[in-house]
Amino acid sequence: MPFNRVIAVVADDPSDINTVSRAADIVRDDRGHLYVIYVIKVQRSLPLDAEIEEQIARGEQVLHRSERLARLPRQDIDSQLLQARDIGPAVVHEAVVRDADAIVIGTSYPTDYGSFSLGSDIPYILEHAPCDVILWREHSSAARPVARTSRNGRG
Repeated sequence: MPFNRVIAVVADDPSDINTVSRAADIVRDDRGHLYVIYVIKVQRSLPLDAEIEEQIARGEQVLHRSERLARLPRQDIDSQLLQARDIGPAVVHEAVVRDADAIVIGTSYPTDYGSFSLGSDIPYILEHAPCDVILWREHSSAARPVARTSRNGRG
């Protein structure tokens, strides 16, 4: 299946390198177009279009770094800084608007209270995306090996 329009979601996370690289490889193979997006999560106490200069500067830096990482011709890549209350719905909306064939999103080894957790944005994207979703989860030394048990339930 050709992937002509792919969205790579970056978040200033170590996984961004592999997210952008994989997304660029996908569109390069099919001579497609890569859309790199960075979503600033705006607190509910602020207007949605608030000028959050520090976060905007950080997002622009991440997008420029991602464009360099992709190593695609300029006409094959677009980057966009978005502001939204929640990241998941913003990504899904962009996928609909751009008629995306795939979303590539990455994460480090996320934890919540010491346990592995994908939070709320990635599950939202996995559930609501109108296209294929490729999830890249970075390896972590914090990942615990799964205990194997014998058939009788003892180790």
